Amino acid sequence: MKHIPNFKYWLFMIGALALTACAHSAPNTAKGASANAELPAPIAVTPQTLRAERLDRVMTNLVDENKIAGVSVLIIENGTESYYGAKGMLDREAGTPMSRDAVGRYYSMTKPIVGVAMMQLYEDGKYKLDDPLSKYLPEFTNMKVFAGVDAQGNSMLVNANRQITVRDLMRHTSGLTYGFITQTPVDAMYLEANILSYEQTSDAFSKKIASMPLLKQPGEQYIYSVSTDVQGRLIEVLSGQSLGDYLETHIFAPLGMSHTGFNVKAADRDKFGPVYSVQDGRFIRLEDEMEKLPFVINEPFLNKKPFESGGGGLVSTLDDYAKFTVMLRARGGKLISPDSHALMTSNQLSDIDNSWLGPNSSFGLNFAIKTAASMEGALPVPKGTYYWGGMAGTSFWIDPTNDIIFIMQMQMITPDEYDNRDRVVRAVYGQ
Repeated sequence: MKHIPNFKYWLFMIGALALTACAHSAPNTAKGASANAELPAPIAVTPQTLRAERLDRVMTNLVDENKIAGVSVLIIENGTESYYGAKGMLDREAGTPMSRDAVGRYYSMTKPIVGVAMMQLYEDGKYKLDDPLSKYLPEFTNMKVFAGVDAQGNSMLVNANRQITVRDLMRHTSGLTYGFITQTPVDAMYLEANILSYEQTSDAFSKKIASMPLLKQPGEQYIYSVSTDVQGRLIEVLSGQSLGDYLETHIFAPLGMSHTGFNVKAADRDKFGPVYSVQDGRFIRLEDEMEKLPFVINEPFLNKKPFESGGGGLVSTLDDYAKFTVMLRARGGKLISPDSHALMTSNQLSDIDNSWLGPNSSFGLNFAIKTAASMEGALPVPKGTYYWGGMAGTSFWIDPTNDIIFIMQMQMITPDEYDNRDRVVRAVYGQ
């Protein structure tokens, strides 16, 4: 995900088995042993061991350079775990090392999970992708679109050319925006209205967002937005369950994701570390009461709130999220059909302006897709890889060509977010 120039600092949007060399134990060569005893076999240097060395080195360097507090990475290759590594601290002040069972804020990596929930309901015949959103959420019936400002600085509005569709929500072409990624008059309206407040119900959120103008005409441009939060409300309407209950029943429980949800489980509280940022080489522990933060760091994850954010509200662990990615690698496993998986992982933008995704990436349904072999621009992964990340540096990708699943967890909100990710990604592919 490409750097957004006009939002330089608060960027939104990424018994462990470590791979060891194949070595044989040396026989006893103590005094009295046969002089003809077999010599130890040389350590085999494999592509996997070289990758492990690169990853260990890059992660150590990121910690030593004060770019990140702590990080952990898991790689599953050809269906088998081939690497796990952790460096740095989960909690710098407490002296707690980064661990495999650390619980993190996965923020926008909630979106692919919500996408799978949407495809389950699609398979159940609850909606069609090109249905108008207003069929299920009537508040979106008569949308207005921002058309610039007049001489007095007032926003000018026009009627939407067409209805927002469900597909628009899932590929971020709804015309909605986010409020704190870009700086437009519509974003200012979102901020003024505290559009993602955790104190509101999802129904109130949907009605509030529908009362505001769209930034662009539906279908005109990819704009990363609150569209997935609207999907969360849509799931509630279509299923008759709260978003959290639906995800628990239909995704988390079937996959055994016992540490994932909108709230940190009581048994996981001591594994839930802080979020850090770095300013001028100095670590800052982010807290809810800090000024100028357009998001909440701790409260909604530690205490149940009315609003469950489909766009960024889940906590999880490295192994829990790995279970989700393993299901995706299996083309949906038992959760969705291969046809639904194919829809999610196919280019849904076609010739629509893909904005800041970059020239070598596009968007499917609820995550990005690498559309060119070039490693330049967007995430430096092979063509056909699908991926996404979260605001605090979490990241995942699934590379079908090389059969690699990658999941990374950290809790850093920093201007170096994309560079940190790219350095780790390049270490995987030996660049």
